[in-house]
Amino acid sequence: MLVAVTMVRDEQDIIGYTLTHLLAEGVDHIIVADNQSTDQTRPILEALADGHPVTVLDDPEQGYYQAKKMTRLAHMAYGMGATWVLPFDADELWYSPAGLLADVLWGCQADVIQATEHKHWPTHHDPPDVPNPFLAMPYREQTPNRLAKVVFRAHPQAALHMGNHDVERPGERMGGLLEMRHFPYRSFPQFAHKVKVGREAYEATNLHTGYGTHWRTMGALSDDELHDEWDLLVEGRPGLPWLQHQALVHDPAPVRA
Repeated sequence: MLVAVTMVRDEQDIIGYTLTHLLAEGVDHIIVADNQSTDQTRPILEALADGHPVTVLDDPEQGYYQAKKMTRLAHMAYGMGATWVLPFDADELWYSPAGLLADVLWGCQADVIQATEHKHWPTHHDPPDVPNPFLAMPYREQTPNRLAKVVFRAHPQAALHMGNHDVERPGERMGGLLEMRHFPYRSFPQFAHKVKVGREAYEATNLHTGYGTHWRTMGALSDDELHDEWDLLVEGRPGLPWLQHQALVHDPAPVRA
């Protein structure tokens, strides 16, 4: 059984598309921890759970203890009988160039698979009035992210790292099988809300201030300052270091419905 796990907060514009894509890729069950969403995220999740293999949980802890929370969800997947665990974020689209995601995993002998991440950015060339962000933002960075994401065989002692970039688990590791498209910033309202909520989530932890530096910095900006940064981002001009990107290529994400 392939079980995908995630924690979300206020992702109404994308979460439905993310989950339906994963189910179309052969994921058997999805566990979602809702972290006090205040938009339509929770109703969307509950509607999907009605008739689909989706479990929705409450996450009342505001602090962004991601590694701890995601590890707990991975152990829950193990307890459900999962063979593979796929940790994901709401703004990620997972797939394999070799075929259906589930089929590729079933044919793999490794225990941890490192997936290549391609980040998409908004541009002035994006098609208007397309509700699915995975389809509305066809431009990605030409060069993959230097950090990978992981999928792994379920294990009772598995421990995920922050960002799902690695997992402590014995066994063979390999890459090259899976890819992921990342869509962190999709509209100005979504961008402005995300950075402010992100700052609040990190400020509610006792983590070292070196964690979440970009959230802490951007979330402290005024709405006008954030709007200026958004304009620079869409125009492809230098702004804050976390919003600068490499050369973009037109390469729409391989969305399954």
